[in-house]
Amino acid sequence: MNLYHLKTFYFTAKYKSLTKAAEFLCITQPAVTKQIKQLQSHYNLKFLDIIGKKVILTDAGLNLYTIAERIFDMESQAEEAIKDFQEYNKGKISILASESFGSYHIPYIIRDFKQTRPEISISIQTATNKDIIESISELKEDIGFISAPVQNPKISVHEILEDEIVLVASPNCKFTNTQELNLMDLEGKEIIMHEQGSVIRKVVDAFLKKNKIDMCMKYEISNSEAIKKLVENNMGMAFLTKSIVHKELKSGELISIPVPDKNFRRKYYMIYHSEKYFSKPLKDFRDLIMRWADIYPTISG
Repeated sequence: MNLYHLKTFYFTAKYKSLTKAAEFLCITQPAVTKQIKQLQSHYNLKFLDIIGKKVILTDAGLNLYTIAERIFDMESQAEEAIKDFQEYNKGKISILASESFGSYHIPYIIRDFKQTRPEISISIQTATNKDIIESISELKEDIGFISAPVQNPKISVHEILEDEIVLVASPNCKFTNTQELNLMDLEGKEIIMHEQGSVIRKVVDAFLKKNKIDMCMKYEISNSEAIKKLVENNMGMAFLTKSIVHKELKSGELISIPVPDKNFRRKYYMIYHSEKYFSKPLKDFRDLIMRWADIYPTISG
């Protein structure tokens, strides 16, 4: 088998475009078409249906694509392994994290990691759970942190954190943080919510529905910091994870109103490609995360 032809077929199928495959492989579009034809002619099978600008995998093509994907994933891993040896354990770790984990947990993890591996460059970006899962499954990033479970044969998943969700309010609110709340007291009260579709919004909506509570949504906001500021200014109450409001609760800028549900929590997961090559720095980082996860209840309490 001609691996150049196989690679051309693979990236054409992956991007569903002759043009994008040509750009990625740095060859002309006619060269892409020619190599695909040569591959199909060699095996007397049609792997791709190309109709106008549409590229569609045939049954034979889908079978070949699955195998080619493993081959070129392994090629990528081999490149990383060689690069790791060349750089003698120096390198870069790329991280994708959900907004809340990236803002409130990653900085402390990086601080601890840098104390032992100061030479390692670290790239951190925030993204949606969906985008993180997609990037990890395509080996675009090293490690991801998400706030919803995922079932994907390409991805290894580790639950690393369970964060309590608390109801917070301004100290000027008529509720106090000394007595457990009667849930029916929330009926009709003004609430500031996360945006529709976010994990915490789904958890809070399910909690309110389960307890048959109808609150008045005053604002719908995607940013946790903005929600905190509105609550501090007595513009409504909000459900937030405890780690996000830890400082404000300690300083008295916000109060936590006890909710009678001990299972009202949000989980976070570390994910990476199941066939990912782990350099020494990346192994060290993963091990640090697992140790951090073990002691988190102690350091956060």
